[in-house]
Amino acid sequence: MTMRYKIYFSLLLLVFSAGLFAQSTGPGGQPDTKHIRIVDTLTAQEKVNRNPVILKAELDSMISHYNASHPQQVLKEPVKVTSNDSNPYIMAGLFAILVLLSFIIYIFYRQQHKINRTIAGLNEKLKQPGSNADNGFHAISKEKKGKTAPQSLENKIYDLNAELHKLSKENEGLNRVIKEYNGIQHEFDSLKHGILKTYKVKNYPGYDKTKDETWAMQGVFQTENLVANYAYEKFMKPILAITDVNKNSPAKLSDADREKLLDLLVSLSLLYIEYLYLRVNDLSIGGKMVERIQGFSKGNGPDISLLKKLNTEFGSRALVLKMALNRAELYQLSYPVFDETNLNNQ
Repeated sequence: MTMRYKIYFSLLLLVFSAGLFAQSTGPGGQPDTKHIRIVDTLTAQEKVNRNPVILKAELDSMISHYNASHPQQVLKEPVKVTSNDSNPYIMAGLFAILVLLSFIIYIFYRQQHKINRTIAGLNEKLKQPGSNADNGFHAISKEKKGKTAPQSLENKIYDLNAELHKLSKENEGLNRVIKEYNGIQHEFDSLKHGILKTYKVKNYPGYDKTKDETWAMQGVFQTENLVANYAYEKFMKPILAITDVNKNSPAKLSDADREKLLDLLVSLSLLYIEYLYLRVNDLSIGGKMVERIQGFSKGNGPDISLLKKLNTEFGSRALVLKMALNRAELYQLSYPVFDETNLNNQ
């Protein structure tokens, strides 16, 4: 059965193929000539039946006849307008060049003006005596004169700028020094004003009106040091010695140490009471007070022969203090000076 089906299928394909071939060819097995063909020559059969076939000469004649009856329009090519697009760029470039040249001329003029001002400033400094720029400027001038080859403008500008920078740095340094000096001077003036207000500088030992105020203030500090050293050596040091010896058994303090301790305390207070006359404006300085204080530098005590005797007839401040000391059984003091009076007088 299978073999039979294969034979039938083959025969069916053969029939279909024959039908298709018959359709593709004309009568008599010739190819279909219904389409128009253009050839150079005709065969005898084509001359008999040449409806779809024409000669090339006939086609050319037909085209010439058609062209004669239908004139062709000549197409004109559009004229291309050539626009010069580079003109704006050229103008922009020229403008940029002009701006650059103007800027260069301006920079050159400005630099030249700066150089002229610098030279003028250097000349002004050279006219001033003791100017720091004098030596430097002459040194630069000699160095420039020693060069045989001329320098270009750029080198001159560079040298002048370097010199100007150097002078600017020196000026800044001088300004800082002046500023510091002004600050120190202001502080010194404030200190001097305070000292003159606090102390009677003109009454201090060693004051000399022919010398300046600085020397007078040095005399104040020297006197302060003398009084402090004298008070420490003559009174404060012995007081500390007595108290150190008896600090473990203060109740066993002897009468002699007690009297000595009171003497030192009262004498120290009298010393500084007298020293207050050099500071307080309400207290008037008189007698030999200045000479007595000046003698402290040699460690000398008061000169008793220069003191006034105690006046018991008319009364005085010293008499009041003397009576109070007598009640305290203090008859002899190490520094018996009060109101220019000797308190050791009986």
